[in-house]
Amino acid sequence: MTFMSETGSSGYPAGASRASAPLRMTPARWVVLALTLPVAIALIGWTGFNLVTTVARGSYPFSYAIPVQDGQVAVNINAGNVTLREAPGSSTARLTGTVQYGLIRPGIGESITPTGASIDMSCDGINTDCGMSGSLDIPAQTAVTLWSNGGDITASGFSSGMSLSAAGGNVTATNLQGDLRLDSGGGDLSANGLTGTLQIATEGGNVNAGAWAGTGTTRVDTGGGDMTVNGLTGNFQMSTEGGNVDASGVASALVGMDSGGGNVTLALTQVPQNLQISTEGGNVTVILPLGSTTYDISTPDNLGANISYPQSLFSSTSTHKITIDSAGGDITVSQA
Repeated sequence: MTFMSETGSSGYPAGASRASAPLRMTPARWVVLALTLPVAIALIGWTGFNLVTTVARGSYPFSYAIPVQDGQVAVNINAGNVTLREAPGSSTARLTGTVQYGLIRPGIGESITPTGASIDMSCDGINTDCGMSGSLDIPAQTAVTLWSNGGDITASGFSSGMSLSAAGGNVTATNLQGDLRLDSGGGDLSANGLTGTLQIATEGGNVNAGAWAGTGTTRVDTGGGDMTVNGLTGNFQMSTEGGNVDASGVASALVGMDSGGGNVTLALTQVPQNLQISTEGGNVTVILPLGSTTYDISTPDNLGANISYPQSLFSSTSTHKITIDSAGGDITVSQA
């Protein structure tokens, strides 16, 4: 009787799985390992650090007296959001708030200079969750100058003028009077109930506004952002540098607009004396108040764009001038 061997030529029983041989490290594999291993370790470490900083969040309060000089307060804050509040009955200004941080507790301090107060906070590069939020209480009838290095600014109910610069944060202003200079530095700006000399800039942010009453020429430069306004009184000079304009309820004798390519929609409640609009390609819609007033309407450099307005509105001898340079955008002039 003949017996057949059940082992293969390699010495393993037939049907048995063969153990994998150790992976041989070639020079290319050593290079890949050398390149990827530090990255993997760094990612693991960074993930763990972020987890620790998230769990180990802390906070502490602060309070600083701010000098009032000649009826003015000037404050420079290098980090955080600030809300300005009027403090009737007080003769001093005070900044109070809370510092928030992750794993590393930052320091905060005040320094006084001839030009005002400076609030500095030492947030280092790895402390990603670091900032402050505060309230600045200011005596009544005190003018305010505030610089914020990127934080949001909120102000309401002041009547002695105000200069606010957010350096990238959002600005929210309500019921302000006087010489008003608001600059978001790139953030959005929302402002309602402004009265006085108005100079507004966003350097790229959008402007949402209502109930502005300019005592001089209101000047707005969005730097590329859109502008939406409902209710504006006084002469108006505006540049959006590419943003769209939607302005309604405008009572202005002198209006100048340059959209830099954006569309312009302008609805007036007062007969304009001189209206000049340049869009550099954007469309223009002008809605004039009802009445029998005629206008000397000029549309230079329209590049064959569609132009529409009732002939009853036009008179070359009118002292009310409307000049619209669309550079190719469509132009529509009508009455409400």
